[in-house]
Amino acid sequence: MRPHHIKKFLIEKKIDFYLITNNDLHLNESPNLDLKNIYELFRFDCTRGYALIFTDKIVFFTDSRYTLAAKKFFENKCEIYNLSEVTIVDYLIMQDKRLSGILDSKLISVKEFIELNSKLEKNKIIIYPQFKNYFKKKYYPNFNISYPLSMPKHLIPRQFSENLNKIKNNLKTEGILIWNNSHVAYLLNLRSFELWNSTKPFAGLFIPKKNFKPILISNNLNLNKISKISSSFNIYKEEKFIQFLKLSKIKNIETSYEFLNLNLYIRLSKFLNLSETNINISKYLGVKTSKEIKNIENCHIEDGLAVLKFIIDLKQKNINPKNEYEVSEYLYNKRKEGINFFRNSFDYISAFDSNAAIIHYKPSPKNSLSYKNRNILLIDSGAQYLEGTTDITRVIKVGKKNLPKIKYSYTYLLKSLIKIENKIFPSNTRSSTIDLYIRNYLSKFKIYYSHGTGHGVGNFGDVHEKYPIISSRSQDILTNNNLFSIEPGHYVEGQFGLRLENLYVTKNSHIGMKLKNITLVPYDLDLIDYRLITNFERKFIKRYHQKIYKYLQSRLSNEYQKYFSKNLIYKI
Repeated sequence: MRPHHIKKFLIEKKIDFYLITNNDLHLNESPNLDLKNIYELFRFDCTRGYALIFTDKIVFFTDSRYTLAAKKFFENKCEIYNLSEVTIVDYLIMQDKRLSGILDSKLISVKEFIELNSKLEKNKIIIYPQFKNYFKKKYYPNFNISYPLSMPKHLIPRQFSENLNKIKNNLKTEGILIWNNSHVAYLLNLRSFELWNSTKPFAGLFIPKKNFKPILISNNLNLNKISKISSSFNIYKEEKFIQFLKLSKIKNIETSYEFLNLNLYIRLSKFLNLSETNINISKYLGVKTSKEIKNIENCHIEDGLAVLKFIIDLKQKNINPKNEYEVSEYLYNKRKEGINFFRNSFDYISAFDSNAAIIHYKPSPKNSLSYKNRNILLIDSGAQYLEGTTDITRVIKVGKKNLPKIKYSYTYLLKSLIKIENKIFPSNTRSSTIDLYIRNYLSKFKIYYSHGTGHGVGNFGDVHEKYPIISSRSQDILTNNNLFSIEPGHYVEGQFGLRLENLYVTKNSHIGMKLKNITLVPYDLDLIDYRLITNFERKFIKRYHQKIYKYLQSRLSNEYQKYFSKNLIYKI
């Protein structure tokens, strides 16, 4: 499929535009590259992206994380819009004429389609779901390389039977169709590896109210190799599942419109009633058990060890990477030495100097800045361990120049994290309060960032969980044992980009809610402007570094220990 093929098709069918999404069948945030239509069409990789292809132009939409990268990549070959400023609906209405378009019904959620069309129909603009695939499209990953596993009993938060019973007891209908495959992975204590940087099986799940076996909806026959799956579940491909429901006496089921693709919804709606569920599985995942928290903290010890060694090696010139890509590969190889490391949790952002201002910049072997004569490195990385998922961002001074502007901003970003860790919030605080608390503090010093402040993090699962989202528009209410990132930043186009990211667990007590930092990686003391920090903040940083040293000392060689003591504890 190429843009000119789509344009030719539009002319032949007398259709005004084709709306392209970046999803796969399960609407995953980051599917394999060969499942992403945006990447297939343009070779531009992003998480959230849409393209409107007209007969005479192409319009690309993304969020603020990727806008700068898109402008650099496309170089005026198409119109580019930031979704927070101009939505697809806004753009189509601005055309001020009747329009008709199509989209692939398998690659958009029911909720998003309803929201799009309800706004556009008032302006005599209609988007029709496409059921016949007119273009060659790969919908499934390669299951031949899949190796599913059942989580070890000592690491699971709850028995899968307990999870299923909880769902059943809250059903208002005869069953629930769960299409979000991270939900499936969590509920069944099941992991699989056919999606890049992911641990979730490419599968849906139907849980009936009655006492017949739940159904895994998947083309992945390897799932049958797991004994609890083969004995307690039926595995049907999508077509067989639809036929099963047609032949059953089931008339009413529920699902989440946010996570179900439009195609499956329409096909099922032809013979049964499909209602919006009130069961919030995202929130169920987002409230971690005490066992989960303990395991996740353990994986941060392993991760902290790898990242610490990487930072010291970089500072000591023990490694000599040629470019940004080789820097990220070195960190990846350090993590691979760790206990129970499985894979990266996302493609690393490894960026020198001005490239760090491109918020989701990703280096490649052929397109990567040289290490020579650089000042700072921003490295945003994470890993999947059997015990949990990590996500961390640090900025490292790699050059000799004094950097007053960078030090100013870096110091205030660090101060904002210290401030948030020492704040006692009321119980049941909204996540938007956290976001605004940090933004309002940083704005006093003219430090701003266009992305969200944080996101939920999974347990050996999605690095971006849907709950809680830490942003000014989020309605999520924080409870005890929520796990999420906080990652304020500051970006100056063409000059530098800074971001500091830790993972936090909420801890409620009789006095309110505090945020516990579980990330175990030191800050770069060479980037602090000591004139801007208080005595309390200086001691706080020192205590944090001493805590890291306490956890990691026994696994550090004498050389690493000496560097840590001299440069990360006594220096402050």
